[in-house]
Order: sequence, then structure tokens, then C-alpha cells
Amino acid sequence: FTFRHDPAGGGALADLGSHALATAEFLLGPITEVMGDCVTVINERPDGKGGSRNVEVDDVGRAFLRFANGASGSIEGNWIATGRKMQHDFEVYGTKGALAFMGERLNELHFFDATDTDGRQGFRKIEAGPAHPPYGRFIVAPGHQIGFNDLKTIEVAGFVRAIAEGAPEPFNFRAGLRIQSLVETIQKSSREQRWAKIE
Repeated sequence: FTFRHDPAGGGALADLGSHALATAEFLLGPITEVMGDCVTVINERPDGKGGSRNVEVDDVGRAFLRFANGASGSIEGNWIATGRKMQHDFEVYGTKGALAFMGERLNELHFFDATDTDGRQGFRKIEAGPAHPPYGRFIVAPGHQIGFNDLKTIEVAGFVRAIAEGAPEPFNFRAGLRIQSLVETIQKSSREQRWAKIE
């Protein structure tokens, strides 16, 4: 039992789904409507003191999404999915192709070009390298790969640069508040079992 299991901690949707929501809006723009489904599968957990406590938050939080540009999608935050260590994946499908990214394979992006001829169609793996900023600031040679901790360094560098240069940082308090609002609207949608507009 941790702070994440406390109602103030928010559950799996707030813990994991918040990152999926931020990625979704970064890739596809503003979310305008949601339909949530938040469930508690494990109703009681050890409290770390030899006893147990009731769980009041979701183990699984998922939502269907509608975007301002007409796109639709879905996200899920799941504490009980076994076998994955760092599954922050996304897939984007369009009329001209598709992209697929897997968090456990951080340095790869898979690209499908729908204009390829029948005999040449399939996903291509694009490996991150010095040609993809800011990779080259960490490793000057291709094939060596950056890691999760490097991502944290990149985030902190953006924050420090925003302070030093007075430049806007896109992932700021307002952006965090926006994601929290999305989480709360999805939770409300789940309770009311209906689509909810994002205000």
C-alpha cells in the first residue's frame, strides 16, 4: 500500500494514464471529449504493517478520446498488467501511414508508409542517433542509445533553459493542470458512464 492507493494519489489513471494523456495531446492536439472506464480489481492490499487496507482507487483506468482535429484514440493506465516493465507505447494511424513507439525500446520508432508498393509495405525501424536532437548531446555515435535517465536530464535542461532565457517551457504548471483536469473528467465520466466534454 503506497500513497498511490490513497484517493488523493489518484489511482492507475492518474499515476500512469496521465503520461499517456500528455503524450496523446502532444502528438494529436487538444482532447475535447472522453469516455472513461476506471475499475478496482484488487480491493484490498497489504498495508506494510502486517495488516491490510481497502483500496479506494482504480487499478485500471482507460478512456476513449476525441480530439479537436477529428481524430479519436484510447489510453490505458494499468497497475495489474503483468509482464511489462515500462510499457509507455503509442500507435498513430493516418491516411498516408502509421507510427508505432514502444517505451521498452526507447530508441526505436517504427514507420509505415502507405504509399509503398504492395511488395514493399511494412513497418520500418528508425533508430535514434545523432541526427535526432538532442541524442547527439549525449552520444556522438549512432547505435549506442540513450536511456530513461537521459530523458530526465533533457527535461531538466529544458526547465533550466526556460528560466535562464525566459523562454516558454511547453510542459509547465498550466500543462500539468490541464492533464489533471483530463484525469478528473475521465474519472467523472466513468462514474456517470457517459461521454464527457473537456472544459
